[in-house]
Amino acid sequence: MRAIFTSVVGAWISTQLLLSVPCLAFPVQDHCPNHAPFAQTTNGTVCGIDLPGFNQAAFFGIPYAQPPVGDLRLRHAIPYNHTYSAYPAIAQPPSCPGYAGFDVGIGPLSEDCLYLNIVRPSMQENVSHGALPVLVWIYGGGFDAGGIADPRYNMSYIVQQAAAMHKPILGVSINYRVGGWGFLSSREVLAAGTANIGLFDQRRALEWIQENIGTFGGDPAQVTIWGESAGAFSVGYHLVGFEGKHANLFRGAILESGSMLGSALQDSETITQPGGFQEMYDNVTMTVGCADAADTLACLRHVSYESLFDAFAPQVYTPVIDRTFLTRRPSESLARGLVADVAVLVGANTDEGTAAFWGPRGTLNTSADVAAYIKTLNGGGLDHQQVDELLKLYPDDPAKGCPYGTGEERFASQGWMYKRGAAIAGDIFVHAGRRRVAEFFAARQTGNPTYSYRFDQAPWNGVEELITTVAPVYSTHYVELIFVFNNPSPNLSNSIGPYASYHDLSTLMSRSWVSFVHDLNPNHYGLGKQVHWPAYTAARPQNIVFRAEDNQGGVFVEQDTYRTEQLAWWNTHWSYLRS
Repeated sequence: MRAIFTSVVGAWISTQLLLSVPCLAFPVQDHCPNHAPFAQTTNGTVCGIDLPGFNQAAFFGIPYAQPPVGDLRLRHAIPYNHTYSAYPAIAQPPSCPGYAGFDVGIGPLSEDCLYLNIVRPSMQENVSHGALPVLVWIYGGGFDAGGIADPRYNMSYIVQQAAAMHKPILGVSINYRVGGWGFLSSREVLAAGTANIGLFDQRRALEWIQENIGTFGGDPAQVTIWGESAGAFSVGYHLVGFEGKHANLFRGAILESGSMLGSALQDSETITQPGGFQEMYDNVTMTVGCADAADTLACLRHVSYESLFDAFAPQVYTPVIDRTFLTRRPSESLARGLVADVAVLVGANTDEGTAAFWGPRGTLNTSADVAAYIKTLNGGGLDHQQVDELLKLYPDDPAKGCPYGTGEERFASQGWMYKRGAAIAGDIFVHAGRRRVAEFFAARQTGNPTYSYRFDQAPWNGVEELITTVAPVYSTHYVELIFVFNNPSPNLSNSIGPYASYHDLSTLMSRSWVSFVHDLNPNHYGLGKQVHWPAYTAARPQNIVFRAEDNQGGVFVEQDTYRTEQLAWWNTHWSYLRS
């Protein structure tokens, strides 16, 4: 095991050094180098690189849309319309402009960022198995950051696990616009039909995959979309987008720590309320000198990149109800059954609420503080009676608070009632949506299976370096992701760690995800006797719980009954919460 670990880490280091140069540094050529992997796209031949340490070929920085610059800035992506004889897809593309502090190692930023990466097994592996299922990664980052150049999202390891278990897949990761570049909204934007740019970027990339993935060895009929956090919300929005008409762009969906529920969505009415996106838009136009222009949106397309980057920086932008992609609130789409009919794998981490950005740190010391915090959730849609109901459902009892299983410890340095607020935050933003999605898809009984999990493993050293940063951490938001990507590098923030049991858990999770992508069943992971992951059904709603073997006995199956009353409350009140 240690020899394999050492060789894989060596391969990772050499791969990252090779791919650290922006793709735009390489000119388009007349032909691919001898023996280089290549594929024919609708725009021409794409030249890739061999990754001998993984027995893979990789294609980095393939354009899937016209560069969104100049007059194409702040518009929906359109198909790439240039042709090339031999496009050098050999280095990581620039990342879209983003702002969050956890954007670590994603390389240079550029408006010209609509690229995707493809990692595939060797062609010999492809030929022996025919067209391969395709796993498409959509990164998170609060719709404010992220990029496929992030080394934590290196797909070579999960593709390598797939080959080792004789269920090869192709891995695709896609850049999309974030922040104001991807989610600017206002009356002007809605009138122009250019809202939710980032979601349309993702949709364009999925269309490109349908048009081209076959020449890379992939099967366009076997695509699974996969996201975490804002990436999982994105996946959720694709499930309810266009009234659930997903145009057969995917057959499976994986949602980690997010869904289409939990986040408030502004619309044409609420957008103009105090603190709404209209106010933010007006601030941006004023800052860059476009406020008096006859067409402020057109003006924004032609101010300098640096000016607009700085103007967007103080604001946080998220998707809206645009009446095209998102025609109504997702809770209403679920109620009406206007949801794509696909297989689903959905899950959450036990202690989601300890993530620092949910809000309750250092501010909640009394019940009045907790009530005030509840009133701010999702723009303040709850009345006094509803707030009182939640105070009863989440009492001042630290033994019932988050992080769970920590007894009477209050972590009082974060606020006397911190655990109470963290429990509320984790449930509204992640856990309630996870249960509603699992229950909805299980109840459909259309033949597409549903699987649900709970991740219950703290980082090996009790430290989370990007999302939570301050104790308590426990099994917080984001910590499961390194296990699924199966990236063994000890140099990454939030690494798997040095313990064999943690790497065994990572192998199991990574292979379970592959098995779902390949077979729509996560149990064919080829590791011998392990806990069976049961399908989630209306009659038997169950989660698999992922723990390392030396953590209370490791993986097990539970009935999905935790916090029944609390999660049911959220799932019957989404209309008040604009979700």
